[in-house]
Amino acid sequence: MSTLLSKNVLVDGHRTSMRLEPAMWNALSQIAAREKLTIHQICGIVNQHRVNTSLTSATRVFILGYFRILAVSLERDASLEPERSIMNKVFRQTEEFRNTPYNNRYTGAL
Repeated sequence: MSTLLSKNVLVDGHRTSMRLEPAMWNALSQIAAREKLTIHQICGIVNQHRVNTSLTSATRVFILGYFRILAVSLERDASLEPERSIMNKVFRQTEEFRNTPYNNRYTGAL
């Protein structure tokens, strides 16, 4: 059973489907809300900027880049707890990690 979720998006007026993890769809929704854009608009922008890769792959890289830049911005604007605590928060808040057995995964203090 695949953990990927297929959804249709409109890119430059053409319907196409993308298969992303539910967490990626959620992140894309959060970005859209923050930027006051639709998911379709973001996918169109990503499509215009991608080079030699699929729209799905380019979207994943965009999402990662977006939150990396946001994290750097937050570090500049506020004093954060030690880096390790951010990892702990990710593992606590991300359902994919909470529901995974402890075998072969991060075992730091949670």
